[in-house]
Amino acid sequence: MKSVLCDINFFLDIFLKREPFYAPAATIFKMIEEKKFKGYLCALSFPTLYYLLSKELKHEKAIKVLEKVRIVFHVAAVDERVIDLSLTSSFRDFEDAVQYYSAIQAKSECLITRNKGDYKVDALPVLTPEEFLAIKIG
Repeated sequence: MKSVLCDINFFLDIFLKREPFYAPAATIFKMIEEKKFKGYLCALSFPTLYYLLSKELKHEKAIKVLEKVRIVFHVAAVDERVIDLSLTSSFRDFEDAVQYYSAIQAKSECLITRNKGDYKVDALPVLTPEEFLAIKIG
């Protein structure tokens, strides 16, 4: 089964219904929900996602969203190895580095994000939702 790690913006696009990004992300979410492949969210992303969602939604709704995400997605661990690799990486954004190395540690086959420019490494394919769908469905 193919596995992917989705970044925070992927979830914000869905749960805040951000256009024109909503539809491709929602399609991938549904495919993961239907167990067509395995989805991961980095452990570090849960509190960050809550923080960002709670700015737009009430606390209860933000928690419900995270509960839904947790039911559908597996949690990619953040351990000493992930932190050490992130600290010594060439990433400009530490959070992106943690997500990237967390995806590698979880043996994800790709990382899905709208912000491909944030990921300048080649050990793991980084795809937009549209690119992923073109490969998966096309």
